[in-house]
Amino acid sequence: HISFPFFYQLSIKQKSSNDEWSEYKSEYKLNFTEEEETFRKKIFLKNSAFIVESNNNNMNYTLKMNHFGHLTSYERMSFFMPFSGKRLQEDQSPIFVGKEIPSKWDWRTLSVVSPVQNQLNCSSCYAFSAIDAIESQYAIHTGVLPNLSKQ
Repeated sequence: HISFPFFYQLSIKQKSSNDEWSEYKSEYKLNFTEEEETFRKKIFLKNSAFIVESNNNNMNYTLKMNHFGHLTSYERMSFFMPFSGKRLQEDQSPIFVGKEIPSKWDWRTLSVVSPVQNQLNCSSCYAFSAIDAIESQYAIHTGVLPNLSKQ
């Protein structure tokens, strides 16, 4: 009878994983074929375990599941690096030798950094980053953080 609690606990954990997967699919309106479902669920559970493990390591950040949770690392990277060009050469510019540089600087504390935005799958990270940089420069010089269109 010792094995009963073990199996009961195992089934609860499995149900929890199934519920987590179902909620994820519902939140992001995902539908898969039966074969794809098995594949995507396995990836999701692996990514979910990675998030839990990382968050248990008490880092300076907290990971959360997002709409990339069912994708492989290769698929996720294709959203951020859709073009495979030559690697840029390492920057050879001289090191700054002016005033003493502070040991840390965080522009977020001055409210001059745009919030994180979802570009979905449009592969226009260059537009988002360019506009966010312009918004931040404007905020640094005027004290007002605008919300400019990425279009």
